Amino acid sequence: MTLTHSCNTPWADNWLVDTEDEKPVHHGLSSFGKMVVEEMNRLGMIVDLAHVSVDTMKVVLNISKAPVIFSHSSAYSICPHRRNVPDDVLQMVASTGSLVMVNFYNGYVTCSDKATLSDVAGEEVPGWVGCGSDPPCPADPGPPLTDHLDYVKKVAGVQAVGFGGDYDGVT
Repeated sequence: MTLTHSCNTPWADNWLVDTEDEKPVHHGLSSFGKMVVEEMNRLGMIVDLAHVSVDTMKVVLNISKAPVIFSHSSAYSICPHRRNVPDDVLQMVASTGSLVMVNFYNGYVTCSDKATLSDVAGEEVPGWVGCGSDPPCPADPGPPLTDHLDYVKKVAGVQAVGFGGDYDGVT
C-alpha cells in the first residue's frame, strides 16, 4: 500500500513537499503514520514509498521491520525530479533489503517529454545526467552511469533494482 499519492495524508507527507508546492505537515510520518507502518509490517503488507517525500522515505526506511518498495520511481541523480530516489535514500534501500522498481514515465526518466528504453536500461550516457542527491555538484563527479537500472544497481546493489510501473510514458 502506498502511504500517499499527490497530497499529504493524515499520516505521511507526499513528494510535492519537496518541491515546495505543499507545506510539510508531518516532516515524514505522524505518530499515527508510524503506527500504520508497524501494522502493515505485522500484517505482512508491503509499504510503497513511490509518492512520498524524502523525509517520509527516510523515516519509513528507519522504522520498518520489513523491506519496502518504491513501486515506480527512478534515480534522482540521473533525473532530478522529486518523485525519484536520491542517493542517500538508495543507500538506505541497500541496507534494508528494499527495492526500487524503476519507472518508465518520461518526466521521471529523462526530465523531458521523451524517453527511450535505453534511458531506462540503456546504452548511451545522456547529456542531462545529474550528479547526486542535491546540488551543488562536486567539481568532478566522475563518469556518469548510462541509465536508471544500472545506476540503482551500482548505488543500492543488484538485489535492490526492478522494473516499475507507469509504462505508458516511454515513447
